[in-house]
Amino acid sequence: MQRRSWTANSEIAQVRGKSQQEQAAYQASLRKEQLRVDALERTLEQKNKEIEELTKICDELIAKMGKS
Repeated sequence: MQRRSWTANSEIAQVRGKSQQEQAAYQASLRKEQLRVDALERTLEQKNKEIEELTKICDELIAKMGKS
């Protein structure tokens, strides 16, 4: 009976260890994706600023052409 108990405890420990490893891997993967999303959001923000600046330049050029 003691042997079965030891075997069961050993198997439980292995399952818990594997579960913890998987959880750590998922957390690392999640963190990596969060960093990727943050970088994409910063890029999007920069592109939007560039679009605004270009729009202003185009508006100014159109206004100057209208005055000519």
